[in-house]
Amino acid sequence: MKPLSLFLILVFLISCKEAKKENSNATEKTIVESPKKEIEKSVEEIYAPQTVNDELAEKIKTYLKTDYLKNDIAILEETDRQFQFYEIDLNEDGKNEIFINFFTRYFCGSGGCTLLLLDANLKPITKFSVMNPPLFVEKTKKNGWSILLIKDSGVFKELSYNKGKYPSNPSILEKAPYDAPSGHAEILFSDEYSKAKTYTY
Repeated sequence: MKPLSLFLILVFLISCKEAKKENSNATEKTIVESPKKEIEKSVEEIYAPQTVNDELAEKIKTYLKTDYLKNDIAILEETDRQFQFYEIDLNEDGKNEIFINFFTRYFCGSGGCTLLLLDANLKPITKFSVMNPPLFVEKTKKNGWSILLIKDSGVFKELSYNKGKYPSNPSILEKAPYDAPSGHAEILFSDEYSKAKTYTY
């Protein structure tokens, strides 16, 4: 075989080996990095976006510790210091109201748990008792505010805004004039439809 032909064959074999090595590294890099990106993506998508706002969560924590729960905070166990929230504009004024879901043992009884509704400035609108989420927020409004629906004792109760607040205790209300929320209702605090991020304070 001529020296030139031998040289060309060697160059070809070396090139093939390098190309194979590069492809192998690329495949290995994909295998290593791809699962991490998928995990990060799945974590971001697991919660409803209306329940994820770390800056707002910090403000809520301060409000709870220094105002709303200032007389209870010392006796709260660590496992009770948890909450979820959901931002939603109930009266179409361009500002989100904030539902706070207290779901731990200290805030719950046989009838349900405490739910708090604040305005955009973290001022209380309504403190709800014996609530069993999910909570349904209808597109239909009364007195300029969305109608709320909650299931109580197996039936739905309608909570309508009046004179600056919603009814606080659904258990004393009459059954709603219908058996289910509309298909347009926004569903809050549902692990199936709007899983909320949990914060601690």
